[in-house]
Amino acid sequence: MAHARVHAQRVRSGDPRLDRRRPHGVVRLHVRGQRGPHRAHQAGRSKRAAPGVTPRERRVLLAVSALYAAVVIPIGVHKGGDFTQELEQSERLLRGLPLYEANPEKGIWWPPFTALGLVPFALVARSSLTVAKACWAALNVCCLGWALVLARRWTTGWRPIVLAVAAVGKPLQSNFEHLNVTPILLGLIVATAAELEQRREARAGGWLGLATAIKGFPALVFLYFLVRRRWRGLAAGLAVAAGLTVAAMLPYGPVGAVESLARWLRLSQQGTTLGRMGTQSLAGFAFFFKWPSAWIAVATGLCVGAVLVALRRPARAQDSLSDVGLVTLLAVLASPVAWLYYHTLAFPAWVAVLSRSTPDPARREIWRWALLGVAGILTSGVLTFGLYPSWLWFIGQANYTWGSLLLLAALVIERVRRPVPVPSPT
Repeated sequence: MAHARVHAQRVRSGDPRLDRRRPHGVVRLHVRGQRGPHRAHQAGRSKRAAPGVTPRERRVLLAVSALYAAVVIPIGVHKGGDFTQELEQSERLLRGLPLYEANPEKGIWWPPFTALGLVPFALVARSSLTVAKACWAALNVCCLGWALVLARRWTTGWRPIVLAVAAVGKPLQSNFEHLNVTPILLGLIVATAAELEQRREARAGGWLGLATAIKGFPALVFLYFLVRRRWRGLAAGLAVAAGLTVAAMLPYGPVGAVESLARWLRLSQQGTTLGRMGTQSLAGFAFFFKWPSAWIAVATGLCVGAVLVALRRPARAQDSLSDVGLVTLLAVLASPVAWLYYHTLAFPAWVAVLSRSTPDPARREIWRWALLGVAGILTSGVLTFGLYPSWLWFIGQANYTWGSLLLLAALVIERVRRPVPVPSPT
């Protein structure tokens, strides 16, 4: 060992350190400060700490983010219809006018908290809608970068993360075309998994509560907290979601806040009537394939049951991303309305499944890679660029739903087939 001096010192007769079975010397080892892979372990440093982002990686990520922003910001400024229509509610909030009098031309209104959250952008839009759109797109890029940095702790390199981004390529791009909120939700959901891995349940619940207040459907991810009996996180998350929602409506007073929330719920229910829109969720099967509502309910129940079976299996400390990603997939599939950019939220599940080996390395899991390969082709949206043969119309119409279903199945099968650890005898 470099920079080490070993001193041998003979033990005198009668020394209690002397082993009389054989003559030997007591070795005193001095180690100087070293650099490199043989450096002594620092006190207080976790032996299983996840690899962080190096300064060089950070610079590369910032450069890539800047280039990506230079591409998507002009696209969002040119389009960005979702963001523009949501600014109407923020403007009404600024003027003290009643909210949610009618549904927008497309989709449904975002939850009440977003009307308050978009107030700064509405103020900017009074002077320049273009600048407001650019700022919103830049915020989405920052949240996407935040999610990538957080996801790095579960991988040994960037390859799984790059592949995961590719697997949600078109949904991610679609978000910037419409200027929706999905990358912000993605950052909050990955942050939830990161806090759970560090056993900070209250913080994890807080991040998820914020995501729920922003969009609503991430509330189903609380199923994980319920099954795992993480009561502190569940209570914190529900409190944050409810508190932010109510606080956003307080300018209208207690009665006005309740009325605004009731109008939003009523309009949302009208806009999400089963089968009215061809969404990329299980509800869309009613539109594409004329499934009755009972069939949709059965399919949703089967997905929920499969996820519950997977979550009931013994978990490891590093399973937080896999578990949260699994329940997030379920939330997208069970959502009454889920446009293609919702499937950007498959990113955590993809990182989890790509960053670990097969459950049984001794056997070649050909089925696993075949299943993931087909799922990746579908969720990436590559076939939607006019590459679908006509006889696969039933796949093409619900492309992202089928892809997320296959990914969900892969995660559930892996968890169920993983050997249950046998406790060592005491």
